[in-house]
Amino acid sequence: MNRATGRTLAATLALALGLAVSAQAFAQAVVVRSTGPSAVNYPKGKRLSAAEQVTLQTGDIVTVLDKAGTRVLRGAGTFSLTVAVNRDRGGAALLARSLSNPASVRAGAVRGGAVRGAGDDQGDTVMPVSIWLADTEQGGTVCVPRGSDLYLWRSESAKRSFSWLTEATGGEMVRMQWPPKTVGIAWPKTMLAPQEGRTYRIYDEATPDKVIEFQIIMIEPEAVPADAASLGTLLLDNGCKAQFDWLAASLEEDEPAAP
Repeated sequence: MNRATGRTLAATLALALGLAVSAQAFAQAVVVRSTGPSAVNYPKGKRLSAAEQVTLQTGDIVTVLDKAGTRVLRGAGTFSLTVAVNRDRGGAALLARSLSNPASVRAGAVRGGAVRGAGDDQGDTVMPVSIWLADTEQGGTVCVPRGSDLYLWRSESAKRSFSWLTEATGGEMVRMQWPPKTVGIAWPKTMLAPQEGRTYRIYDEATPDKVIEFQIIMIEPEAVPADAASLGTLLLDNGCKAQFDWLAASLEEDEPAAP
């Protein structure tokens, strides 16, 4: 390969990469979930550009995470992602703040009362006060800003329980108490600090055979975006699917039906 051909290929590759990064960086929204006849066109994680319109059939329900929060679009109709929506844009930034010595979170004491999750008619599902959490029922990859604390989260909060936390490779085991009606407790960093790239195991003392694993991914604090769509994209790109779901559920609201 001569020098001129090499320069041409390098320039072409740089342009292609630049276009790919730009398309991702300027995504207006990302699909959270979809049901109905058009669901195949809107899979979870699909990026939608500002110029894109969402066209739905009767029976379609598509939930998207845009820059302000989560919108539930119901067909039939065509929806524009650039339409100005009068709603609070600060919710994602609050959920993405770094944590420092977080207090335990009690059910019924979050944001002035129990906040329901999607499809929860009883008000039993409490939304987290931060997305920097490890879901003890799902496990998987967990994102956390470097230097931030981390929550451990559970949904079954009625009774007091005890859990054990340890590294997957062995070592010290930490016993933690969950008081009654408590959904979130701080990761015991003084006894077992979460380390980047390491895998941790947690199990309930009453069910030691049910083991959940987490892998920690550290994110530089300055790389954490303030708008919901970019934050959701960051979580998905790093494999932090449970946190993406919590973010979307925490910011969810219904969109008026299309005209």
